[in-house]
Amino acid sequence: MNRVLQVVFFALVLTAFTQALWQHDKLPEKVAAHFDGAGRANGWMSRNSQTAWHIGTVLFLAGLFQGIALLPSRLPKDYVNLPHRDHWLAPDRAEDTYAWLAGIVLTLGCAVLAFFIALFQLLYQANHLSPPRLSGAVWWFAGGLLALMAVGLTTLLVKFGRKPTG
Repeated sequence: MNRVLQVVFFALVLTAFTQALWQHDKLPEKVAAHFDGAGRANGWMSRNSQTAWHIGTVLFLAGLFQGIALLPSRLPKDYVNLPHRDHWLAPDRAEDTYAWLAGIVLTLGCAVLAFFIALFQLLYQANHLSPPRLSGAVWWFAGGLLALMAVGLTTLLVKFGRKPTG
């Protein structure tokens, strides 16, 4: 499962890089990059800065989620904060527990990357309107991301919060 998630994760990273490069020459020299709650542009940056911001954001997120996914299995057991840690990190269960945690982190990482791909696409579309205006779809994407994060957190709490029986 984690191998599939890794492929999806890196495909999303590659998609975001491709998106940044494809959009670069199609954006105006002065890009509307910040919007108020109603979608009206109220902050600007150069096209080069926007592309750098896009690529930098993706690199940061990729490194962050990969690091968080790998970190617990490389830390001493005492530094992993889980309810019933001794049960979940017992030698016969530790590998499965670390794989499960990495899977949740990578799943959330995929969701965050997909959100930013959508966000940068909305920003691109907004800059082709006169005056630039961000679509209200951004609120649906943000709500979907928050809902998915709540499901991930709930799943984590249900799995590790219950008292182990065996």
